[in-house]
Amino acid sequence: MVTITQIRQGVAVAIACSILVATGSTEALAGSKDIPQAPVVFDITKRKKTKRVITDWLRISAYSHLRFLGECDIKRDDAVSDRKDEFAAYLGFAARADLGQGITGFLHAEFDMRDKRTHRRSYGRIMQSNVKEALLSFPTSATGQISIGRLRFSDPHKWVADASVDGVHYASKQGNAAFEFAAVQGTRDVTATYLVLHSSRAAEKRRAGAFVISEHDGDRHRLHLSAYLGDQISSGISYEMNAATVIGDAADGRSLGVGVDARIIQKLETGRWNPQITYGFAIGTPGFLQSGLHSNKTKDGGQTQFHRYGYVFQPGLTNLSVGTLAYGVRPSRKFSADLGAHIYVQPNRSTLGPDARIKGATTGASHFIGSEISLAGAWRPTKTSKLEVGVGRFMPGPAYADRSHASRVYMRLSVYF
Repeated sequence: MVTITQIRQGVAVAIACSILVATGSTEALAGSKDIPQAPVVFDITKRKKTKRVITDWLRISAYSHLRFLGECDIKRDDAVSDRKDEFAAYLGFAARADLGQGITGFLHAEFDMRDKRTHRRSYGRIMQSNVKEALLSFPTSATGQISIGRLRFSDPHKWVADASVDGVHYASKQGNAAFEFAAVQGTRDVTATYLVLHSSRAAEKRRAGAFVISEHDGDRHRLHLSAYLGDQISSGISYEMNAATVIGDAADGRSLGVGVDARIIQKLETGRWNPQITYGFAIGTPGFLQSGLHSNKTKDGGQTQFHRYGYVFQPGLTNLSVGTLAYGVRPSRKFSADLGAHIYVQPNRSTLGPDARIKGATTGASHFIGSEISLAGAWRPTKTSKLEVGVGRFMPGPAYADRSHASRVYMRLSVYF
């Protein structure tokens, strides 16, 4: 049951979100020569590139991936050295049709074949298909656009939304401001339905926005209120901030939760490798849950995505705090590498472990969940190819009953044509 105090706290966060959006867009407007673009979670003009012209109204593109994923001791408490190796080959294509009167059709589909083996058994070859996007988009005015079908949502920090959804989306962009509304349902592992409101503004390097998301998943109902702010305050320092509250059927039987995430990137500007340091801290109360559409991925200016809270552990923020320190190099647009370290602590000791890729029982006797070190990088040998590599190791702390280490190795070769 939501109490009056909890409602007041939620409203206070919502007001703070509104202030954050308002103050995040006023300083730089007067000096801007070109109007900056406010971020939106879906924009038909920024979908996957289709470079090959078939007709004057149809363009396509295609790609292929070869991928290897190896994991060891991801599952705790079974006294067995768990192992999983998965090889996969992907073939994908995208097609864009300009149907006249501003109407656009877009399709992005992917086919894959996998060979999965664990320490217990071999699953053999598995073939499957995935329609990632299939939609029609048409203008309603000079500034408004409606899109219907399967859409790919992605917010600027991927902290609120980064997933394929089915439904309808409306966006209006005027100058440096944007407003969105969507009624959608999750796909694949996401079973909830959502009503999404998003307002954003931009000024030079600054991007700010606020979300109101109503989530319905069976008999569970949640209201997510969140805001974000990102800015480059000098040639060498930029930051990202996210703050949110969830009200209703939150985690751990609570009716309210609050979460905060902050990242600072410092470019050292010394030498040809263009090194940078990332400082990150995130925390969620025992009742906090993110939207369910999020991925928590980041590039930090590099050439490949990786989970901002750990390449192996990949936790949510329910009753968890995460400290991050990473060193990255960006010598060119063809290569990047990031060496990162993470520390995990539960604010409230619990016999319920974090919702993470690592599965296992915690004792409730310690706050310290563990630590991780990882390396993620990518190299583009040509304009139409990319090699991505990631490796990480998670070291459980005294909060876990099983203290054996876990590791993850990932490699992917992509060719675009």
